[in-house]
Amino acid sequence: MEAVLLLLRWAHILGAVLTVGGLFFARFAFLPAVAEVDDATREKLHETVRRRWLPWVIGGITLLLASGLTNFLLFNNAVKSQGWADGQWMRQTSYHAIFGVKFLLALGVFYFASGLVGRGSKTAWIRRERARWLTVTIGLAVAVVMLSGWLRNLHTGPNLGPSEAGVQLQESLETDSADTNRYETPDAGSAFRETGEPQAAEKPAAD
Repeated sequence: MEAVLLLLRWAHILGAVLTVGGLFFARFAFLPAVAEVDDATREKLHETVRRRWLPWVIGGITLLLASGLTNFLLFNNAVKSQGWADGQWMRQTSYHAIFGVKFLLALGVFYFASGLVGRGSKTAWIRRERARWLTVTIGLAVAVVMLSGWLRNLHTGPNLGPSEAGVQLQESLETDSADTNRYETPDAGSAFRETGEPQAAEKPAAD
């Protein structure tokens, strides 16, 4: 099961990198670059990039949906089967509500990203103002990432700060140091010397 969870996590991260990374590149690198060329060249570049970017967008969305929903179902079952907070953990933390908002925002990201690389007439309005809708999509994606971090922090807790980790390390070092120093004291090996003393005792003087 741990191997499956690790693969799902890798798939989710890879999907996010493909989708969100492409959006940032398109908005802050590609669009400013093509704005400096003539209209005919610009449209040709847009079409070329659209055709090449399309399968990566579809792949990223597929990975995010499949891994995200599977992770949610597995985690939900684990919370119920283990009885977290007597079965009230989801309600106490508002996990389902936060996940619902995250999921709706993610659907918005998927819709705009698909429209930006699509060719249908129903999404042509997105491509007519690429800069605006790319900015909106990036904003939605950032919100999804922030909510994802919030959800993960709910069931894993915050990372240990340097003070807590330092105390644990210091205690471990002190224990190891004490174990080492006990061999360097004057009493080291006294038990063995005491055992050998009868054998080394002086013989009674001969008459």
